[in-house]
Amino acid sequence: MSKRVKGNNAFYFFMLDWRNRNKCQKSLKELAADPACSEEWQNLTPQQKGFYQAKAKDSKVASQGVRDKKTGIGESIQELEAKDKREQEFQENMHQYINSVVAMGMQHKNLSKLKFILIHVNWFFRRETGINQYEFFPAEFAVAEFSLEDGAQNVYHEIVNMKIPLGWRSDALEISLQTHQIPIEFKEGQSDFSLMYDKLTQILTRNKTGNKFPPLFTTKDLTLAVESLLIRMTDAAKESIEEFSVYSLEALFGALRNGSAQNVNNCSIPLVVAENEFGKDTFFSVSGIECDYHKIIDGTAQYCSQSVVKRWGYTICDYCCEFLGIEMIKGVHRPPSPLSASNQNTVDENISNRFKNLNIGNQQNFVEINGVSTEHRRKVSERTYKEEQRRRNESKPIQIIDHSKLNATNPSSSFIANGPSRPLRLPKTESYAFKDMNESSDDLLSDANFPPLGRGKGTTQKKKSTDTKLTVGKGRGFL
Repeated sequence: MSKRVKGNNAFYFFMLDWRNRNKCQKSLKELAADPACSEEWQNLTPQQKGFYQAKAKDSKVASQGVRDKKTGIGESIQELEAKDKREQEFQENMHQYINSVVAMGMQHKNLSKLKFILIHVNWFFRRETGINQYEFFPAEFAVAEFSLEDGAQNVYHEIVNMKIPLGWRSDALEISLQTHQIPIEFKEGQSDFSLMYDKLTQILTRNKTGNKFPPLFTTKDLTLAVESLLIRMTDAAKESIEEFSVYSLEALFGALRNGSAQNVNNCSIPLVVAENEFGKDTFFSVSGIECDYHKIIDGTAQYCSQSVVKRWGYTICDYCCEFLGIEMIKGVHRPPSPLSASNQNTVDENISNRFKNLNIGNQQNFVEINGVSTEHRRKVSERTYKEEQRRRNESKPIQIIDHSKLNATNPSSSFIANGPSRPLRLPKTESYAFKDMNESSDDLLSDANFPPLGRGKGTTQKKKSTDTKLTVGKGRGFL
């Protein structure tokens, strides 16, 4: 009976239970030899033994989990499979939500009035916190309410002020200079993440359906950055991150496009096309829609989060409004005009007046423009009288040669006068110098002048043959 005392069999768990019920102090080995314990085990019904057998099976599975297989970088294969399963379920729930919302909008003919929440995040840097896990340090973000009827509106934009950890300032400066150019630890930025959480939830509460916040939509490459920002907000506000859902903006765009054009044959687009269109960023050069900070920094309008969420709205409207009969309004469904007609006339008039007032012959104008006086310019650029005289004395007259007038009788033509006195030899013939050298080389290179090696002993050295005889048949050196 003692052989049955193992941590993964049913009798083991029965002995633990029997010892607890009888308040016995015996060891498991002693219990295995106890007649009373063994007799009770033998009298158990199959159903009662099944309870302990289930415990033994669960214990065996748990012990095998400890020895779970790992990948080459130390990841648990079981955990990766579970993660992939959760991600697949999340994607299925996301597409089901988007498709159902769009279908209900088409059914009730109010698709153009449905509102969706868009979010974009810029960051200073990201650092790895685990395998395929990153923490982003946000620089700014923008949240907007979007609908096909009103475009992107009610934008909530914030520039974030947070202390950069030691050792990461160079990374933050490099990304900032290459993209948004927001200074690190910007004093005018917002540093209270709990306040940002309150403002964000106010927008979500206005668009709440039931007891859950509506999902936040962003592009696939920004999902991790948005989730990192939400974690900071919820941690500061001591709330749960489970309240928020971050969905794919490309999936929403594809569903809206296909829903609005469902009455047009062969006009639906797959998800990969939607991702490609957002990757193009067709309206990236649009100006005038960025935040106040980026308006004064040249070359940063395309990176501004406020500008990005509005351009997302322009892209969706550009593909959908036509099929729903929505009039495209400048600044709402499409980019605003850079200048109105009246403003353009004013600019043209100012430019004309400036050219009229510009007098090229007036030396004073040039002094006012570049700050250099005429006297100083002459002093540093003109030659003195002595330098000019020396230059003229040392100069030589220019000799002009007209090669078209040169001939064989002209003695000034050095090439013709000293040209070859006989025609060139024919090709593929030996030259006279080489021919003479061959005639005299036989006497110079005689055996008397250059005896072979070993001649001093009265014997001649036999020339070693370089010919090799090949073996008959297929040897090791043949294929």
